[in-house]
Amino acid sequence: MGRPTESSIVTKCAIVMDVLSEARQPLAFSEIVDRTGFVKSSCHRILAVLLGEQLISYDKPSRTYRTGARLHQWARSAWRRIDLQQVAAEPMNRLSETTKMNAALSILDGQTILYLRTVDYVPVRYAAHSGDHAPLHSTAAGKVFLAFMSEQKRHDLLEQLEYEKFTEFTLTSPEELKRELWATKTNGYGRAVKEEVLQVTGIAAPIFNEQDDVVACMSLWSLEQAAASAEVIAKSEQVIAAAEEVSKIIGWRPS
Repeated sequence: MGRPTESSIVTKCAIVMDVLSEARQPLAFSEIVDRTGFVKSSCHRILAVLLGEQLISYDKPSRTYRTGARLHQWARSAWRRIDLQQVAAEPMNRLSETTKMNAALSILDGQTILYLRTVDYVPVRYAAHSGDHAPLHSTAAGKVFLAFMSEQKRHDLLEQLEYEKFTEFTLTSPEELKRELWATKTNGYGRAVKEEVLQVTGIAAPIFNEQDDVVACMSLWSLEQAAASAEVIAKSEQVIAAAEEVSKIIGWRPS
């Protein structure tokens, strides 16, 4: 006799968690009622259950609810079990095959980027491979990491970087790089035109986690003789789409 009721409670709890997880800000009780369609008494009961299990939290001054510590712990545990390389493999392969360009997946590693995975549609002798590092100031992915990090962290890193000049197009000062980072944040992708290697143009888009933090980058690049800089940059929407696909798999939800 208890099963239907228990099932109903579990379902209602899940619905409330969906509503709070998808909300971009804490919700008032009336907003939760509106979005779930539950009657007030039922909604009160469900919220009490979730509060008791620390799946949601309540802020008294603002009288609002948000997801709780226990759910965040579940999310962190799930994230630690996710193999980012495996998740990104199919979107990367598809991006490379569709554009006929080389693709890469990277993460921030101190003052450099670290390549986790690369796909070489056109093999190049000096191409980066898994485990290789590259500078922040002269790579598209590096600019993405800098553009999307906190202002204080970016300020500190820009002061610490060694602005090695690789080509005549390399940005060699914090002031030059700051202007480029503003464009990167505005456009939603970074680009490096002949800045690390004279024959190479690359673009990169951020991969977000469920907390809207950039945890990795999806890059696309090509040799000048295979595709002009403008041709590579024209693929920006495809790179952004591939990065968003990976972001959604690991829990990100667009605004």
